[in-house]
Amino acid sequence: LGKGYAVREGLTHCTGDIVMIQDGDLEYDLWDYEALIRPIAQSRCSFTLGARHKGKALKMRKFIDKPFMASVINFGHWALTFIFNRLYGQSLKDPFTMFKVFRRDCIRNVSFECDHFDFDIELVIRLIRRGFTPLEIPVNYVSRSFSEGKKVSFAQDPVRILAAMIKLRFAK
Repeated sequence: LGKGYAVREGLTHCTGDIVMIQDGDLEYDLWDYEALIRPIAQSRCSFTLGARHKGKALKMRKFIDKPFMASVINFGHWALTFIFNRLYGQSLKDPFTMFKVFRRDCIRNVSFECDHFDFDIELVIRLIRRGFTPLEIPVNYVSRSFSEGKKVSFAQDPVRILAAMIKLRFAK
């Protein structure tokens, strides 16, 4: 039924004080957990994003078997990030990261709608609209290629993400 549906279902079963969402394809480094959780555990912020594009190195997608596809997806990422930052008055480098950590009480009484990869931006938007400011933490990232099982849809997901950003910007 899609990534967003699966994560929404998982959120209904959370019992701890801090929630971490990470894609299961291991593009993100498990050793970054402590850096992402620490600011929340120390009450310095309410949610963190594992930013692939912050710090000294840009960890963009590099598909050896399809370099043009990687360039197009990277450009789309930057374009959507630009639009997101303008719509929501932010200056984030990687709002579309699949590595998110937040206090569970931040999503109390929040109804999520998105079923696919657009869920990732819906979560960030809903937290920002509730007054929470994300802290971006540089993380290690090594992209998988489509031949290795990457599931993002080149045609559908950017449209869903843009539609969610616009819809949620003007929602009550």
